[in-house]
Amino acid sequence: MILKTKFPLIVSLLILGFFVPSLFSQGADPNEEIFLPFPEKLKLDGTEANEATSSNPNSSDLNSSVSSTVVGTGKETTANTQTSTIASVKNSTSGSTTSSGSETSAKPKKKKKGKDDVPDPSEAPFQRGKAFLARNQKKNAETEFSESYSKEGKKVDPSLTENTNLFGLDSKEKEGTGLVEKIENPDAKIKSQFELARSLDRMNQPESEEKAYKEYLKLVTSFPVHPELTPRTHLAIAALLFRKQEYRPALHHLVKLIKEFKDSKDRPTAYYYAGRIYESAWAERDLERAKKYYDLYLKESEDKELSPGNDFRKEAKERRRLIEAPLGI
Repeated sequence: MILKTKFPLIVSLLILGFFVPSLFSQGADPNEEIFLPFPEKLKLDGTEANEATSSNPNSSDLNSSVSSTVVGTGKETTANTQTSTIASVKNSTSGSTTSSGSETSAKPKKKKKGKDDVPDPSEAPFQRGKAFLARNQKKNAETEFSESYSKEGKKVDPSLTENTNLFGLDSKEKEGTGLVEKIENPDAKIKSQFELARSLDRMNQPESEEKAYKEYLKLVTSFPVHPELTPRTHLAIAALLFRKQEYRPALHHLVKLIKEFKDSKDRPTAYYYAGRIYESAWAERDLERAKKYYDLYLKESEDKELSPGNDFRKEAKERRRLIEAPLGI
């Protein structure tokens, strides 16, 4: 019974399996057939290549180049393969070289130590000397400056100048002169000589003033002309001699400053001291000349910033007024 009932069903399934594929194959569109871009088998007579070209006219150039390359002797394919292999090797080599070069350039170079990186052995004792000098501890400052110029460095000459100044304040002109002679730099040498003379001058003692006068004379006679310190030295000598009431030699240095150093900042002050000398009571007293020099001083110093020690404008105006009206009328 079971076989009888299932037999018609099996037969119908077999019939459907036989006819259905044929129906699908008949209904398929031949134009939808899929062509491989590179056929697996190509005939040497070129029939399949022609069929592919005729079916797809837009791909004629591509197919012709492919067929000509394959149909040939095969040498061109081998050459192209070798060429592409070599090119890829070169590209990989250049790429590795570039990457290694970038890595090399990325590494920071070690900086060699130069002279500026080495600590100056004369710097520390010089700074200690300045600190002691600020506290008026002259002996300690002198010791530090001596240590500084016993070494090699940029602070040797400044240390010599500082100790020259200290020796001058202690009336040790011989020791100061010895330090000046050790200085090799011409500019530092003349500055040290000026500091020695000025330090002796500050003592305000007859003996130290004579020592200062000698050191000032060395500067204006034995040293090269300095555009700043030479005229200032002439003014310092004139002021020293004015205090000693030696008016004629004082005028000699003032006239030298006025005539030979017309661009000097100390030139207006020279006019003031000339007015004071001609106003003073001596054989060549001349009040008209004194008034003339006061006028020159006021004119030269107008609208100029003068140092506190050289600003005599208020005093010059008052002295000039007294010359014109001695009784205050």
